[in-house]
Amino acid sequence: MNELEFHLKKTSLGWVPAVTSDKGLCWASLAPDREQALFLTNGQYPELSLHVARKVSGRVSAREDWVHALAGAVDQPGKRWQAPLDLQGTPFQQAVWKALQGIPAGSVWTYGQLAQHLGRPRAARAVGSACGANPVPFLVPCHRVVASNGGLGGFGLGLAVKRVLLEREGVRY
Repeated sequence: MNELEFHLKKTSLGWVPAVTSDKGLCWASLAPDREQALFLTNGQYPELSLHVARKVSGRVSAREDWVHALAGAVDQPGKRWQAPLDLQGTPFQQAVWKALQGIPAGSVWTYGQLAQHLGRPRAARAVGSACGANPVPFLVPCHRVVASNGGLGGFGLGLAVKRVLLEREGVRY
């Protein structure tokens, strides 16, 4: 059984709604308040009952540990946070997301460099699309990928958030 569960965690950048399965984190976003967090999650997972998971008998579940790691990656993106991931995507997206996890904190690659790394040197735009489809942008650090023209490129949670995450890793943009 791979039951989905909703979690909500406050961070320094806002509220992080997250969805977990039995296997790991499936999806996360960022919202300025609880209501927007619920709205974003409902848009992504309309079938999910949006009741925040509660501690059972005072213990913290493994899923709550995963969400804690996720929130830690928001507040301290340069630190190595680990949690199992249960990401759904095409084989190309999966390859991009795996490669993103290998980009060291405090460094940036261009979309073209990432495409080259994947053996697909002409796939920079496809790499950008895969980054945009990243369901857990804090643990799969797509904020570390920038445009070849020196610009920030894109980021699903907004360029202001991308800039903050990079600055927290010591990268000025």
